[in-house]
Amino acid sequence: MVDRQNSVNSNSFDGQLVRAPWMYRQWMLAGNPAYFFDRLVNDFGDFVHCRGLFDFYLVNHPSLVKQVLQDTHTSFDKNSLIYDRFRVAFGGGLVVAEGQPWKRRRKSMQPSFGPTTIQHFFDLMVHATDRMTDQWDQDYQEAVAFDIAKEMNKLTLQIAGRALFSNGFDSASERISHWTQIINHYVAKPPLPIIRSSWFPSRTNFRFFRALDEFHTFLKQMISDRQDAAGHHDLLSMLMAAGNLGSDDDPPMTDLEIVEETLGMIIGGHETSSSALTWIWYELQQNPAIQQRLHDELDQVIGNREIQLSDLPKLKFVRMIIEEALRLHPPFWFENRNAMTDVTLGGATLPMGSMVVFSRYSLHRHEQFWENPDSFNPNRFDPENMENNRSTYATVPFGGGPRICIGIHFAMMELTVAVSSIAKRFEVIIDESNRHRMAAHLTMTPKHGLRVRLKRR
Repeated sequence: MVDRQNSVNSNSFDGQLVRAPWMYRQWMLAGNPAYFFDRLVNDFGDFVHCRGLFDFYLVNHPSLVKQVLQDTHTSFDKNSLIYDRFRVAFGGGLVVAEGQPWKRRRKSMQPSFGPTTIQHFFDLMVHATDRMTDQWDQDYQEAVAFDIAKEMNKLTLQIAGRALFSNGFDSASERISHWTQIINHYVAKPPLPIIRSSWFPSRTNFRFFRALDEFHTFLKQMISDRQDAAGHHDLLSMLMAAGNLGSDDDPPMTDLEIVEETLGMIIGGHETSSSALTWIWYELQQNPAIQQRLHDELDQVIGNREIQLSDLPKLKFVRMIIEEALRLHPPFWFENRNAMTDVTLGGATLPMGSMVVFSRYSLHRHEQFWENPDSFNPNRFDPENMENNRSTYATVPFGGGPRICIGIHFAMMELTVAVSSIAKRFEVIIDESNRHRMAAHLTMTPKHGLRVRLKRR
């Protein structure tokens, strides 16, 4: 086992590439792949060449991750089995686009996701959360247990849907929920057995392609209906307006491109936020002193009134809790890149076509950069106490470099509103019947959900 805790405390990687034995524990990929990558790191260190059924290079040091995502990002693309599966679902969307097509889409979409622009969606986030907690007041007495993971999924889908479609989401919410569940189920499945290939005539593939076709038809009709309509102030309208601002060098986005980006936002965006919220409730219950400090801040800043936009900068501890939860339980936990040319990384030369991967689950728990890394400690992200010499790539829940998640500001505001609004009204208590086990698929979630009870404050 590699002793990483006693390695030199430096942001520079001073190790070397280690080759793991042939097929080393690759059977673990069929179970919980996050544990497999963690085992590789513990046994061989921060730079591992794994060979066998899958051949890849695992990097687990901030400086190596920074090189892949930022310093030499143009030497890598997303040509892999996993991203091929994304392409089937999201076409040429931002999450999988490369080169000039990616730059054009990112340039067109970026203004819609700026920190000032997304403030427009604050009220709908508050109202969606309040509607849910009002319903909880009716449905769940203090002795009644329910799965809060499912509730968080409903909430974040409601927020994403109304942000994209305004009131148009309400009449189609059940259909959109149905489509997103089927598409997400397809994307989340690891592309291992042949029966999970997109061309195989399985029931899963049949349901997926039917749902994808129906969702496309719905979105194209909504875009068509809005061509001559005014008065909409949602993300779909912003995308349509941005898509029309083309130039000779950058042609406007087509309706199909807008459909692809909309799919990526509603499916990818709500699932990751739902995962983050679920883990926050889990950690708060495990750490009563932290939960009490959260309640104290909410009582002081918000009191008995509804949360307001001006409260967000004052909710310092709420943000610290969110950032620590994203460190310990990164929703989109896995990343991979393909080397388009020979690349020098960590002192080793990787040949063209090499697959480079990293697991946020392992990276964010690196003992060299985090004291007691498995403990939940929001003080790590106190702006007044943060270690200035720690690499920003020691924690990358939203990615890094030019391809950092475009929805980062939307997500952080959504999480802040949801945590504050719910914790202001309730203490969330994990039910004794809950079975805790982590599952790592497309996102990192409790395998059996998270059954909780509510205690009104």
